Amino acid sequence: MERADIGLWSAKDVARLLALLEAQLGYYREIASALPIPLAVVSKDRSILWTNRAFRKRFGTRVPDRGFTEIPVRAWHDEDETETLLVLEPPQQVSAGSGGVPNDLPAIVWQADAETLEFRSVEGDAEATLGYPASHWLSDPQFFEERIHPDDRAATMALYRRVLHTGGEASSEYRAASGTLWCRETIRVTGDTVTGVITNITGRKQLERQLLSAGRFEALYGFAGRLAHDLNNPLMIVTGYAEELMQALKPSDPLRQEAGEILGAARRISGIAAQLTEFARRQGKPASRINVGDVLVNLRSKLAAAAGERVAVELTANPEPIIAMADPGQLGEVLTAVVAGARKSTPRERARITVTWDVETIAEHLSPTALAAGKYARITVRDDGHGLDAEQAAGVFDPVLSKTGDPASAAAALALARAYSLVHEWGGDIAFASEPGKGSRFTIYLPLVEPEGAAVVRPAVHAEPPRTTESATILVVEDEAGIRELIRKILQRERYRVLEAGSAEEALAMAQGQSIDLLITDVMLPGIHGPELARRMQQSAPRLKTLFISGFTGEEKVPAGARFLAKPFTLGTLLEKVRETLRG
Repeated sequence: MERADIGLWSAKDVARLLALLEAQLGYYREIASALPIPLAVVSKDRSILWTNRAFRKRFGTRVPDRGFTEIPVRAWHDEDETETLLVLEPPQQVSAGSGGVPNDLPAIVWQADAETLEFRSVEGDAEATLGYPASHWLSDPQFFEERIHPDDRAATMALYRRVLHTGGEASSEYRAASGTLWCRETIRVTGDTVTGVITNITGRKQLERQLLSAGRFEALYGFAGRLAHDLNNPLMIVTGYAEELMQALKPSDPLRQEAGEILGAARRISGIAAQLTEFARRQGKPASRINVGDVLVNLRSKLAAAAGERVAVELTANPEPIIAMADPGQLGEVLTAVVAGARKSTPRERARITVTWDVETIAEHLSPTALAAGKYARITVRDDGHGLDAEQAAGVFDPVLSKTGDPASAAAALALARAYSLVHEWGGDIAFASEPGKGSRFTIYLPLVEPEGAAVVRPAVHAEPPRTTESATILVVEDEAGIRELIRKILQRERYRVLEAGSAEEALAMAQGQSIDLLITDVMLPGIHGPELARRMQQSAPRLKTLFISGFTGEEKVPAGARFLAKPFTLGTLLEKVRETLRG
């Protein structure tokens, strides 16, 4: 990765990258902590930075003056800084097969014949790590290769054979034969013996997928937003003028059918653009304190409808109040999408989806998510269906903007992608796990808060006296000339007085000395954007009404409670919104 690329990363991307580093360090730190050889890392001034359990048990918190081999090591947090690893001298020898390696060590230490690759000894909890007891490793002469997943076997063995030929050491990462676990293995060849250490890095791989998924989603959001914006402006012009033609042509005019075809095609394209806009829209409502249990109970009927008649939805109540940060309405949208996604995994009759909620404490970045350490409200949606394979599970949150012949599946995929985005905006995460024959599980994590003061506080809305729409003066600010001209024609037809500007700067100059009742402005304008334009104009005209229009609201910030109209809109919808805004 080029250094210049770092500037494109968000704070969440950096947090996920640090999580990967912590996960990697966590595995090997735990291995070193469990070794029976006393180890310590000290700084230049001999201050203790880290010790393992064997060191603390024998020496406490002091560093003896002698008796250690000193090994300079580079500090991972600063490449220019060196630290010193102290290893008790002489090392306590642990012979393979002697039981010197603790069974609960989160690693497998093995030795094999360098020529036949038959295992001679296996230490550590091999069965818990890879699913095969040590006796199987020692009795099956083909197990050295068979323990590696077939898709990774050729590349891994090619690397190992080069090391066996030249000597030295090598490290590799591969999937275990089951396909559900990832391993990192380091081997060293000494004479006729190969020694290896295996650690389970499945958690780290999950974090890597989270980081890659986050980057993919950021790119998709940006592309969808730009495409929606660029598509909606010309669609607005095509749709608007097609409506104008339809109204101008007599019913018997042969051109009326052609104009109708143009309008119909434009509306179909508008439907696709609407899907793009919905996917790219990132404006989740601000999170507030909610009682997770109350929200879920109130959603019971809605979740049952999302699951369908043949699928039973069971809520397992938690008597303890669990208060989290989320928007209650949009959390309903998230849960509906998740339950609908779980339903796809339950094709059989009398299927069941269970929903539970509790609190989970994440102590390290080793969970199936990229969350920071802390406490989270956890909502688990589990089904008893057929489950998904690894490839299907990896793409469960990928959006599908259109799917020929199956609009329901496209809508469900889009809803899951939207749910993923909303939960991340609240500071949470969604994890998905599935295995063929064992069903699937969605886990939603929401930031946990203290139970006190859980009530949702909503700002008071102060209504202004109604305003007449007769002879209202409307300022239209839109940098797309075709759209601006179309809106002006429609409003003038309704006898409004219309002023128009192509930029915020032009609008501010035009507003001087004018009595303007309504500002219609595009959100994204060159230079000063629409919300800032409205703020400046309202400083001198506090009663000014504003209607925002835009073809995309992904990164655009529309003030809370403001009137908004998404492009492309029909001319009738525009007039209705204008009247509503003026009355409001």
